[in-house]
Amino acid sequence: MPASCPSLLRLILWPSILTLLVSVARLVAERQGWGTTASGGRGFWLGITWLAFVFGAWFGWRLGRGGATPRVARAWLWPLLGLVAIVGAVMVSFRGIDPKDTSPAAMDALRQAVLAIAGTTIVVALLQFAVWPRLALALLAYAIPARATVLAITWLAKQQGWDTHYTKLGPAGIEQDLAGTMLATSVAQLGFWVPFTVVAGMLAGCLVGGRRRAPGSA
Repeated sequence: MPASCPSLLRLILWPSILTLLVSVARLVAERQGWGTTASGGRGFWLGITWLAFVFGAWFGWRLGRGGATPRVARAWLWPLLGLVAIVGAVMVSFRGIDPKDTSPAAMDALRQAVLAIAGTTIVVALLQFAVWPRLALALLAYAIPARATVLAITWLAKQQGWDTHYTKLGPAGIEQDLAGTMLATSVAQLGFWVPFTVVAGMLAGCLVGGRRRAPGSA
């Protein structure tokens, strides 16, 4: 790693704090009736998913300015192909699943779909470490506490009986007991959203900071 590159902690500290504040603000907004509590959030603007692109670009710019660049040419192409693969996995896995069906058979099909999507996303995210290891590591270090915060909020909301999107599962918004909710949320947050953050952030970071290629850089 070039000597002028920021340390991993310095790189992710403020983005992690800001992400935490956004997550707390989202919970407050739902509790106050300012935002939707429907399962999945229904595209409500106050969320942390889009921050993967914002902070991915920031990490890429900081690392590129410090002399760390991707190991491959046209680095942006690889996370772009990864996102296409993830979208394809979502479309294939959810094909034939009725979003309004809450039967045990439908829930089993939904679990299988989520596992397939998570597996694809994890593989795609791991491949990004061959493209730009330093950026991929920064995004992973950022994503884990960001999504662990969501797990903590889900646990709190379930314990308190709050009506939020965090405790509703699947397109139908199914409610389960605490153990079932936390298991499903853990798979979604750690198995999908953490690796998705790596892939999405890689695309933005490579576009912003990965234009130069330095032999042996990371």
